[in-house]
Amino acid sequence: MTPNGLLRSFAPGILAACALSACNSDAAKSLKPGLIAHAVRPSRVLPGSPELTALGKATYEKQCLACHGVAGDGEGEAAYLLYPKPRDFTTAQFRLISTWDGMPTNEDLFITISRGMPGSAMPSWAHLPEDTRWGLVHYIKTFARRPIQVKAPREPDRFGSGGAGVINVPREPAYDETAQARARELFMKGCAPCHGAAGRGDGAQKQVDSKGFPTRPRDLTLGVYKGSPAPSDVYRRIVAGLPGSPMPQSGYLNGQDAWHLTHLVRSLSSDEQRAKVEMQQFRIIANRVAALPTHPDDGVWRSAPPVNLHLMPLWWRAERPEQVTVRAVHDGRSLTVLLQWDDATHDETALRPQDFRDAAAIEFALANDPPFFAMGQTAEPVNIWMWKSERQADLEPAFQDLEKVYPNIGIDSYPNLLKSPLEQPMRRAVTPESDPRFITAWGAGNIVADPTRRSAAEDLTARGFGTLRARPPTDQAVKAEGEYETGSYRVQYTRSFQPGRGDAVALKPGMRVPVAFAIWNGSAGDRDGKKSVTIWQELVLAK
Repeated sequence: MTPNGLLRSFAPGILAACALSACNSDAAKSLKPGLIAHAVRPSRVLPGSPELTALGKATYEKQCLACHGVAGDGEGEAAYLLYPKPRDFTTAQFRLISTWDGMPTNEDLFITISRGMPGSAMPSWAHLPEDTRWGLVHYIKTFARRPIQVKAPREPDRFGSGGAGVINVPREPAYDETAQARARELFMKGCAPCHGAAGRGDGAQKQVDSKGFPTRPRDLTLGVYKGSPAPSDVYRRIVAGLPGSPMPQSGYLNGQDAWHLTHLVRSLSSDEQRAKVEMQQFRIIANRVAALPTHPDDGVWRSAPPVNLHLMPLWWRAERPEQVTVRAVHDGRSLTVLLQWDDATHDETALRPQDFRDAAAIEFALANDPPFFAMGQTAEPVNIWMWKSERQADLEPAFQDLEKVYPNIGIDSYPNLLKSPLEQPMRRAVTPESDPRFITAWGAGNIVADPTRRSAAEDLTARGFGTLRARPPTDQAVKAEGEYETGSYRVQYTRSFQPGRGDAVALKPGMRVPVAFAIWNGSAGDRDGKKSVTIWQELVLAK
């Protein structure tokens, strides 16, 4: 899922205090499912100081380093998994600015850190305490090879030249028929060559950013705004451009023309579309029930409050799962979680090199202060429950092999020395009656190759990139069942509160635990680190 914070970096106040523990306060008892609101814009400005920069450095090393790198050059160990690429802080070319100088203000950096950048893998960090976010602002600036300085304000001339300092957004004019006609004229002349006549991003496609990485124009109809979609912010984006990208500064539009374009661009998408790409933190309540549901369509789920979580692809694409709906219940001894998401194709085999399965995973942090919602860290493991559509198909009715895709293929039938010649399996290459000594992956204990397993889930643990491991077969206690129908998946996971060993999450009533989710779309080529993820959410197990 994606990388690595010290300090109180999961959430402020009661959430950080109660994570991974039983919470008995009146505040905890009155918790409701839904959005956990965090302010994106600062309540105050904190100037730089050695203490604040040290706080930012510690947070960066835990939460940001894996993407942006030790040197802040965008070459972290996860960078190869991400598109667009992580920002190189050393060049001081920040995309989201509010100045004529091509330089960000401290507030620009604070808001970007807080809100994240929809359309990329940069998540929201609004759940971090405000002081911590200011610390990140001042530490990130230390990577720049040239000072990040904003000049004194100066208005540009009538040709849009000579401006300096923070852009002064003029009063918003009416968007009447005359303004709409002017906006359309300006768009067709200055925007359509890249963004397309209808704003679908289908204009000039061969573009690169300042580092030579391929990029493409934004499809404005999707509502994906790297910067805030607020009208004044869109105005600044139009006149200031996006430094380091093909989007140029257009100071000549400053004034009513920029406002007319702002109104036109925003009209191409809806508030609902724009809200779906915002990475926000939600609270999921697992109510206590007398009996756990036995199937994804069990009637028990009708009384479980649903929470719709926003997803972002780590390798960005327009066609993507936009959200996953999560419900959870427990009976005081075991937890059951139901995930539901849309997928136009049912991809349940990965037998050929060109095929990839659909899948879904739940990730639990084992620490109060988890690292970035990825694969944990050396001293901070994460526990992952992963369901695979391919494994589900293996159970219905039998373990899949190549003859499912190629029914007339010649196959090897390995002998079972414990059976007589007349009892040897003849058609299927792998069956529960096969001899594991001849099925080497199964014989070596690889749970993926074990045809006798009766769960479509794998119980996994990780302590950083490249460390994902299946827990021992004796500890594979996660049960999962998935259903696909009418373009939608419903997957139910169940596991007892106690995991057996210490490398998996232990649960109890009254606990809060950080949890994140990932979805793989096989038809889009998703596999391994190519997936869509949520940021850390809060799961509360009701008493």
